[in-house]
Amino acid sequence: MILFSADSISLRYPGRPGPLFRDLSLTLRRGESLRLTGPSGAGKTSLMRVIAGLQRPSAGRGLILPRRVGMAFAEPRLLPHLSVLENLLFIAPKARHQADAMLAALEMQALQGARAASLSKGQAQRVALIRALLIRPEILLLDEALGGLDRPAWTRARDLICQQRAQDGFALVEISHDPARLIVPEAPAICLT
Repeated sequence: MILFSADSISLRYPGRPGPLFRDLSLTLRRGESLRLTGPSGAGKTSLMRVIAGLQRPSAGRGLILPRRVGMAFAEPRLLPHLSVLENLLFIAPKARHQADAMLAALEMQALQGARAASLSKGQAQRVALIRALLIRPEILLLDEALGGLDRPAWTRARDLICQQRAQDGFALVEISHDPARLIVPEAPAICLT
């Protein structure tokens, strides 16, 4: 099943001398993986925003967008005044059991009542990952989402992603400047320059 398809899309921002990317064609199906590579400022995050439907391309045609997109970034973007559990249930109010299970899988169940503002960056990144998974996405977008984690925490996060992916069959799009930190390192890559 095709979740995202775009034909010859380009993205240009006002004030920039040229497009971030041009004539890019991409089809993403259920269960597929994709890596976005390239230097900082090349348009990787912007392409993720197009895939998520948060941004429209400047040119191109044939855009199909998924219904449920899970997104996690290097910056966790939690609601600071809410607790960990409140942040999770804000997005998925009927997913208490799943939230508890995912917090346990990441060894974070003791922090469920802690305010998001009190978390370390790595803890907040794990909460943001759980939040992205709780909606049972069709596509999961990870933009340096696990970069702040030590190796054991990263391994648990990877295992949770793989477990949920085996269950739900979502497509996965990743950005990481560290190839050793990719969930699917052998995934095909689109290099933006």
